[in-house]
Amino acid sequence: MRHPFVLPTSRAGWGLLAAFVGLVLAGTWPVIGLFNRAALLFGLPLMIVWSYVIIFACVAVMLIGNRIVEGDGHE
Repeated sequence: MRHPFVLPTSRAGWGLLAAFVGLVLAGTWPVIGLFNRAALLFGLPLMIVWSYVIIFACVAVMLIGNRIVEGDGHE
């Protein structure tokens, strides 16, 4: 029987999966509720700053994942 998901086979792959799942969880309601306050950081509402952090962190994790896949020679 074929598995519906492809699981990582390396330590780096598991680390990237954990980082991506952590970022997805950081963007859900229980965590967002911690940042949903009337406070400014760098002149922006705290919620917007947190959203930017999540977006740029996701981009960074995807870039790192692409570098690792390129280094392994997978196509």
